[in-house]
Amino acid sequence: MRMTFSIRGFFVLASLVSLGTLTGLAAPEHWDLSNREDTLRFSLRLDQGNLSYQVTCRTNGNETVVIENSPLGILRRDETFTNHLEFIAAGKIRKFDESYQMLIGKQSHLRNRGVEQTFSFKNECGAPLQLVVRAYADGVAFAYRFPADSDKSIAIIGETTGFKLPEGRAWMLAYDPVTDWTPAYEGEWQNKIAVGTSAPVNKRGWCFPALFNVRDHWVMLTEANLDDSAYGAHLDGNAEGGLYRVRTPEAEETYGLAPQEVVAKLPWQSPWRVIIAGPSPATIVESSLVYNLSAPSKIKDTSWIKPGRVSWSWWSDAQSPRDYNKLVPFVDLAARFGWEYSLVDAGWPEMTNGTVWQLNDYAKSKGVKLILWYNSGGKHNHVQDIPRDIMSDPARRDAEMAKLEKAGIRGVKVDFMQSDKQYLMQLYLDITRDAARHHLFVDFHGATVPRGWSRTFPNVLSMEGIAGAEQYWSTNFAEHVHTYDTIYTYTRNVVGPMDYTPVIFGNAPNKVPHKTTNPHELALSVAFESGLLHFADSVTNYLNTPDFVQDFLRIVPAAWDETRYLGGIPGELTLLARRKGNDWYVAGLNGEENSKTVEVLLNFLGHGTYRGSLICDAQTPRDFAHKTFSTKRGEPLSVSMLGRGGFVLRLERK
Repeated sequence: MRMTFSIRGFFVLASLVSLGTLTGLAAPEHWDLSNREDTLRFSLRLDQGNLSYQVTCRTNGNETVVIENSPLGILRRDETFTNHLEFIAAGKIRKFDESYQMLIGKQSHLRNRGVEQTFSFKNECGAPLQLVVRAYADGVAFAYRFPADSDKSIAIIGETTGFKLPEGRAWMLAYDPVTDWTPAYEGEWQNKIAVGTSAPVNKRGWCFPALFNVRDHWVMLTEANLDDSAYGAHLDGNAEGGLYRVRTPEAEETYGLAPQEVVAKLPWQSPWRVIIAGPSPATIVESSLVYNLSAPSKIKDTSWIKPGRVSWSWWSDAQSPRDYNKLVPFVDLAARFGWEYSLVDAGWPEMTNGTVWQLNDYAKSKGVKLILWYNSGGKHNHVQDIPRDIMSDPARRDAEMAKLEKAGIRGVKVDFMQSDKQYLMQLYLDITRDAARHHLFVDFHGATVPRGWSRTFPNVLSMEGIAGAEQYWSTNFAEHVHTYDTIYTYTRNVVGPMDYTPVIFGNAPNKVPHKTTNPHELALSVAFESGLLHFADSVTNYLNTPDFVQDFLRIVPAAWDETRYLGGIPGELTLLARRKGNDWYVAGLNGEENSKTVEVLLNFLGHGTYRGSLICDAQTPRDFAHKTFSTKRGEPLSVSMLGRGGFVLRLERK
């Protein structure tokens, strides 16, 4: 933790001042902010009125620049803050260290520990701008702030912010063009592309989060603490020389209903631009930096918010929500396995052979709570699935949620958001706030990616923003999903809960058969983190599995106390360990078509003896192998996986 000029830097500065005196040019000004561990440094530079920065990692005494000199700047309709800036002051370095709890996520107990410094500037018209910088053990972040306390309305029209990556590899998702179903972050991830690769033709850039492997270090770009005074940003598709610039939502989103720009009142602060960085994938996979940068919970009493497992009928039979008799078996399945919830998806107002309210009464008699699906529309989408035109209308939404609360419905799944404009950010958070008032949790689909909302509003238990199991209508997805699965754990699922709807053992009508092995599918329930663990397959396919698989389905948690990276590379292999109480669960995913054997070191275990239960690949993709054994901390475990295979291990403390 420091803000210093080095001796060497002093002589450089002195020579520049001299040169500036001769040429009439002002010498560059430079500031450093390092984290407490002195392993990450954010270097800020003002040169001829232009702000830029770089990020350096320090490992074993060696310094590596992982973000090269990159531009900073933001544009308002009334003022420009991209050039002709003048330095005013650097605030005192503020240390912070707080602990808080999460209901979902990789860790249940989090520590927000780092340093912060605010740098003040003014533009050529004298208008003030602040750059707020934070440095942590696992990353750095910065945000723009307009400090004027005037209640003046301003319009933010864009940024010149960039992230310049050195040569290396990248794992990225293209931002979709606008259709009736997109943008929704449901495309297919690019695997190991060269840094600087342009987005595919007809795409609108690259999405957050974006992952890079450069100079033997790992770097993730994303954003955090997005509220209803901002839009959700993404990255421009042209990244020549490795410079990725921040891009606003597309004009055609919401069919022209809402502007691209942000309209807000002063004072105003942007979402955090986040750079997670370190020498190992562990830094990325284990990071909770997005939560640490987000506002604390606005819900005082969270005792009513319960993560859980969910039965779901739609994947195996899209018409089932319209038939009471088809939904009863899924309620019974949830009761049999001890799952907390059952989801009733699109079309339920047209239910025959009974009503959703009768189903709710039946579910309650079985100890199961219902979640109901809603279309978010509104004029901002053209999808006609019902119920719609409720969640977008404040009065109708409040009345509907009051009705759900009275009936004992526990949550809502809200679909088809399909834009990152400020208008949609406001709708997300209006729905979330109203749901909290009525003791309802929320699962967003057809949605943006998480940016810290589950800390600020713990009733946001999950979000889609991923090509999950429903994408099995795509042959290309089915062919490559084993690879995508081993990318998601290093990318999308790093930044927040991911409602992938995993664990399919069979196939569904009008969908492409899956090529992943059944143990791979079972392992997804541990490899993927979501406060709502929606099991996608049919009742028959779950009940036809061996007893040891059914036993695992009964006990697998939906929320975790601790997460450890054990090994792997995105696109090739995932090895993760997650703890719930005293017990550990390990997931292995093979992202390649060749079989492989991995050695799992059990160094994460506590003291004492553990009973291990391993479910892994057998001789054919649809079969399971199972063994139990005793083990203890530090002992190795060798596990073989088929191509597209996987395994899951439970370690129960004796």
